[in-house]
Amino acid sequence: MKLVNIVFFEGGKAHEAFIRNGLKIRTEILKHVNKEEAGKAAEAVGGKLLDPPPLEDPSIDWAVAFEPIRNLKIVYLMRRNEPEFPDEIQVLYDVEGLPFRVPAEDVADFTILYANALIYAVKNVVGRKDIPGIGSYL
Repeated sequence: MKLVNIVFFEGGKAHEAFIRNGLKIRTEILKHVNKEEAGKAAEAVGGKLLDPPPLEDPSIDWAVAFEPIRNLKIVYLMRRNEPEFPDEIQVLYDVEGLPFRVPAEDVADFTILYANALIYAVKNVVGRKDIPGIGSYL
């Protein structure tokens, strides 16, 4: 895996804050999801659990990936940092074999859309009715 952040893509620097702010809201929901639930939810919407995670880091509880375009994978890493720091979702992109650079604007949109899909699957497929929907944060 060749993991990069949004800055790798054309116009990526301008989309860093958009992704960071968008994922901050979604982390408030997804931080209540365990590894098994994340795997089931990801599979239900076309993704997969990465076990082991693509990075060796004890703070990573779970990692899931989606591939919206062949050879472009969005990798969501749930980092458990509490009590010292808030839990967070870090997102990286696997671009190994990608024949062209997708504009950062499109990558940012995919990132938020697949995070939303994961939340919907947690609520409706996994059955976690106890967590708030994304609409309650927007």
